[in-house]
Amino acid sequence: MKIEDSGILVKTGSAAPILGVSVQTLRAYRDLQGGFLIEGKHWFSGAFDNSPIRWDIDKCKEALAKRRKGFSKYQEFALAKKSIDSYS
Repeated sequence: MKIEDSGILVKTGSAAPILGVSVQTLRAYRDLQGGFLIEGKHWFSGAFDNSPIRWDIDKCKEALAKRRKGFSKYQEFALAKKSIDSYS
């Protein structure tokens, strides 16, 4: 695991409301659960199995903003809309 420069690290219970998601949703967004938040970049596990996970708030906000904007789907949507408009 490569640790990148981190900003403010916050425990899960505090990070979830800051990010506007539930604790369960935040955990589901981890790459271990098939999500898009990457260990060592967006979140960090502790030294032990029962240590709290810490979240880099700034990097998580950035990743969530990109996901909410639908970066990959927006371009496909715009192309589809343009195709539909051309047939009208």
